[in-house]
Amino acid sequence: WQHLGWSLTNSMVTPQKLCLKTKITTLHEAQRLLGDLQWLRPMVGIPNELLDKLRPLLKGMDPTAP
Repeated sequence: WQHLGWSLTNSMVTPQKLCLKTKITTLHEAQRLLGDLQWLRPMVGIPNELLDKLRPLLKGMDPTAP
C-alpha cells in the first residue's frame, strides 16, 4: 500500500524511491523540484535557508517558459 510517498506493509514502512530531475528548463519543472524538496524537508532536515536559494527559479507566469 502506498500513501504520500511511503510504502506501507504489514511489517514495515519505507519511503518510495525518489528520482529528482536536476536539469531544470521550465517553470513547471522548477515548481515540481521545489515541491519535492519541500515535502522531503522535514524528513531529511533540509533547512529553509537552502531552499531560499532555489526560490528565484519560481518567478514567472508561463509554466512552459524557460
